[in-house]
Amino acid sequence: MYVKLAVRNVKRSAKDYLIYLLTMVLSVGLFYGFLSITSPFYNSRLPIQMNLEYFSDKMKIIVPLIALLLVFLITYVNRYMIKRRKKEFALQIIMGMEQRTVAYLFFIEMLLMGLIAVALGILLGTLMSQIVSAIIMASFGESYRMYFSVYPDTIAWTLLFFAALFIIIGFGNIRVIRKQKIIDMLHEEQQTESTATVKDMLFKSLIVAACLAIGILYLCVRAIFPVWSKLSGSGVDSALLCLVGTVAFLLLAAGFFIATVRFKKEGGLFAALLSITSVVSGVSLLSMNGLFDEMLRAGILRGSIYTMLPPILAIGMMLFGIIAAYHCFSWLLILAKRKSVSFRYKHLFLLGQVASKLKTNANTMAVLTCVLLSALILLGWLPTITGEVDGYLKERSIYDVQIFSQYGTAKSMDELPKTSMDASYIDDCLNREGYAVKSSANVKTYYLKGSDFNIKIKKDMPFLAVSLSDYNALLHMCGYPEVSLPDHGFAVAWSNTALSDAIKQFDAEHPVIQAENVTLTKAPDADYQVNVGMGIFTSGMEAAYILPDNVCKALTIATTYYAVNTTKPLSYNSAEKINEAVSQWMGHSETFPEGGGFIRLKTLQLNEGISNSLMLRLGGTYTSLILIVICFTVLALQQLMDATEHKRRFQIIEDLGVDQKQIGTYIRQQMSIWFGIPVFIAFFGAGMGLAYLALTNYRSYIPYVTVSHVVANILEVYGVFLIVLICYFIATFVLFRRNIEK
Repeated sequence: MYVKLAVRNVKRSAKDYLIYLLTMVLSVGLFYGFLSITSPFYNSRLPIQMNLEYFSDKMKIIVPLIALLLVFLITYVNRYMIKRRKKEFALQIIMGMEQRTVAYLFFIEMLLMGLIAVALGILLGTLMSQIVSAIIMASFGESYRMYFSVYPDTIAWTLLFFAALFIIIGFGNIRVIRKQKIIDMLHEEQQTESTATVKDMLFKSLIVAACLAIGILYLCVRAIFPVWSKLSGSGVDSALLCLVGTVAFLLLAAGFFIATVRFKKEGGLFAALLSITSVVSGVSLLSMNGLFDEMLRAGILRGSIYTMLPPILAIGMMLFGIIAAYHCFSWLLILAKRKSVSFRYKHLFLLGQVASKLKTNANTMAVLTCVLLSALILLGWLPTITGEVDGYLKERSIYDVQIFSQYGTAKSMDELPKTSMDASYIDDCLNREGYAVKSSANVKTYYLKGSDFNIKIKKDMPFLAVSLSDYNALLHMCGYPEVSLPDHGFAVAWSNTALSDAIKQFDAEHPVIQAENVTLTKAPDADYQVNVGMGIFTSGMEAAYILPDNVCKALTIATTYYAVNTTKPLSYNSAEKINEAVSQWMGHSETFPEGGGFIRLKTLQLNEGISNSLMLRLGGTYTSLILIVICFTVLALQQLMDATEHKRRFQIIEDLGVDQKQIGTYIRQQMSIWFGIPVFIAFFGAGMGLAYLALTNYRSYIPYVTVSHVVANILEVYGVFLIVLICYFIATFVLFRRNIEK
């Protein structure tokens, strides 16, 4: 009998909580699809062979950690199901069933539902695995062929992981049910809504926000006020707006406590004003982030606190603004009802439905909005980040082998190289592995003055110089035509990250340079921005001087750099052997300062760089999708629970003569509020956040990703988000109508 009862309840639960089941199937499918790439069988069954060991080791940690977010969803749904079935549990106990038996039956039901979802999710995961494989192979520049493969170890880990989650949460449910009193379970539906005031709901978060506002004032006093006279334009406007907004927030916070505690007022107006001023304070502080960076580079400010603290304080203030907005929403509804009689009677039923749940759901809605906003920003900005990483990777891995010294590690000028690098050992290593040298360049960079060696502060480090013949050797390797210089002229080689305005400014400020005792003049149109590798741009520099060979003979060598292209690409195993052998050789060579020799092999760099890019892209996308799915599932379940609890209300208005079409309109209006408000705030906030990221990081990503691609990626993310939203909205509406049927 108990088995039949458990199976019957599983069928009924699967019908009522179809959205939860679909969400779990999707979550398990994503888990299996991403985890499958860590299987030992995965690489051997790919149509081509690639080394994914580094990538797989990291994903073994990332995927389960991200999947732990599902603990919240499973726990949340279980608590809702317990709440919904409390009266049923009480009746079973009254009929003679032991309370622990009821609890264990519920445990079995939820475990069976979970295992069904896991089984279906694994089937979906085989398709997800194909999609992930296509992304991986496209990242490595390989074509993809569909194939079907099942990984027994991944299936076992998926079953073990989710079964462990269901069992741990299930035993927690048993404890919750066994502690319930029968009388409380019977009268669960008759409990009144929360009587908490705005003060009760905002008190703790307002204390935290006030501390954040005080921190913002401290930053202004320590960092902005001492240099106020040096600020101009947007810097003054942002600082003034931040100061005014923060002071207004603190004054309103004091007024809120006085009005609610001393005079027992509701405080809704204060909550609305606090929401506005906290957002203004946070946004204006974020807009000052570039100002803080500029002051740090100029040496006006010192310490990483001015890099990390302003964004944290700004985000905290904006999050409080969202929370306060939800808590003053009930006050706005009451105000609208008082001010407009026609509005009150026209939307009487809708206002009753919304107001009945607003206080109890305000905190949940605020959290969901913040999570949706964060997920949208993460999902929208990931393509730009990975595009920047991939572009930089291609620029730095232009040659098959690169070996260079670093002048910053030398303790004295005696440790600097005295001549070109002896590359015979490197060529021998390549020959032993069966790779002939196709082309090579042995390059030296120079200090313009010997005294430049003593400059150790990164922002003050001068550009180095490279001889014309060495630069032409690099151009020849890359297939570019050679360049020429007049006897007393110089040119500038620029990296791909340098923007045109920086190049023009540099040319205007440095028309003439001094190389030891020789004066050189900038040659006309002698700015070269072609990709010849990163070896001549040391210590994060964006440029290097190109000088005549006879001038370089009198200069002090700063670094040596050897670049090689082989007749065929290095295999991963050969690259590892060459890397180990050359690294040992550099440790004993006098050419390199202690710890100042580096080797970069294109095969290893691409493998590691693409693996990191994939981890960022796949891990971030997985996290964002899981968060979005969780948020929409919670919003949908809230509406379905509201349909169950308020079923009687809908039946009453139907008995009074309201037709089904009008009832459907009421349902859509109610759902539009509960879905629409968090989605609108998340859309607007994410749009502002992405615009801020696009503007503040423009100089770093624009060499690799165009503005049109950034905008297209963001619009694609918004499109996918809207499609998922529509699917959840329609599914919830259909189940809502089914739940209120007589």
